[in-house]
Amino acid sequence: MSDPNGLAITARHLRKEYIIHTRQATTLKEMVVRNIFDSGEKIPYVALRDLSFELPKGRSLAVVGANGSGKSTLLKLISGISDPTSGELAINGRIAALLEVGAGFQPEFTGMENIFLQCSILGLKREEILSKLDAIIAFSELENFIHTPVKRYSSGMYVRLGFAIAVHVEAEILLLDEVLAVGDQAFQTKCIRKIQELHQQGCTIVFVSHVLHQIESVADLVLWLHQGEAVDFGDADIILPKFYESLQNQNSTNSSEVHMDERALAALPTGRFAARNARITKVEFFDDSMNVARSFDQGEVIRIRVQFEVLEELLDVEVHVGVGTMGSQRAAYWGSGGQFASLERGCYTCDMEMEGHFLPQGRYLFSIMLGRPGDINHTYDIHLRMYAVSIHKPGRPPSPDPDAGLLMPWGYFANPTT
Repeated sequence: MSDPNGLAITARHLRKEYIIHTRQATTLKEMVVRNIFDSGEKIPYVALRDLSFELPKGRSLAVVGANGSGKSTLLKLISGISDPTSGELAINGRIAALLEVGAGFQPEFTGMENIFLQCSILGLKREEILSKLDAIIAFSELENFIHTPVKRYSSGMYVRLGFAIAVHVEAEILLLDEVLAVGDQAFQTKCIRKIQELHQQGCTIVFVSHVLHQIESVADLVLWLHQGEAVDFGDADIILPKFYESLQNQNSTNSSEVHMDERALAALPTGRFAARNARITKVEFFDDSMNVARSFDQGEVIRIRVQFEVLEELLDVEVHVGVGTMGSQRAAYWGSGGQFASLERGCYTCDMEMEGHFLPQGRYLFSIMLGRPGDINHTYDIHLRMYAVSIHKPGRPPSPDPDAGLLMPWGYFANPTT
């Protein structure tokens, strides 16, 4: 067993079960009558089952999965809002949590009063709060509204104030649940950078989000949940590619072609958007030795194999490859991976080599698209931001960097094969 002194969170066979009442009383009279004569059916609902994991101090953990998989329930157990039905949960360190927009705020209090209230709840003395007050207000950018009752705040203002408090109380464990889905892009980027700064200072982060580029920017570990159970747990470079590929069939269309410009592509979530006449069937990445890989040294050749199926005869098809940075939804570069002409129905393979690239150290999301030659605005099938690739200096592990940029695109692609 691991040294408990080196662990921030230890979960052993966690189970959380709720009771759902099929009949809800709306008045006091109904409550009394139904409790005596007919309480209705009680259905047990298991939100988490037999969940075990260890999170070392100073690591950043992303909890991913579909809605209803138990992510928020887990954070509530860690924060102490709820108790597990069974199992053991050990927490080593002071926690700051931002789990819901405006949670814990007193609506009649001003922003200033809520700062003092929340910091006091987290164990800070008045002198400590005063020493951090200016930094909290400045980070929230709410100087003009700090003496306004928070009941008049927008959801974005709630997040600004709550996040500013959470990241300035010097907690050892920071819990964040979907809070960065609210607010403008500039503030979200500012928050991601602050989270990374705290992580570098040794703070343990537990982060829930459906925004995949935020997960890539923050997490070095991933816990993948499905219907309350752990699908996988481990290094982000290993788990995230599996999670992305599980999303492949989440979207489709019956049209013969999908029309989308660069702005539309940037707005789409990660996933698959397929037309009815051609589809990508498999994408693989290989290193120099032709071993399947998703982590590469800087300058190392990245080999990409795309297999696709043509369901209707097509005149021209081109395989496009996009590379996206972690701090942006938009692909920073689109390149051609090979052209095919006069394709009959059948299966095809396109082998590419990404040589002479100068990608800085960091994590990237690759997109693969079947479309018209020289035109990324018309596509037959796209796997959008679904393939995580890490670039690192030889002998060193990759580190997330939301500001990593493309110094220049790759050199050339090998000829496609069929």
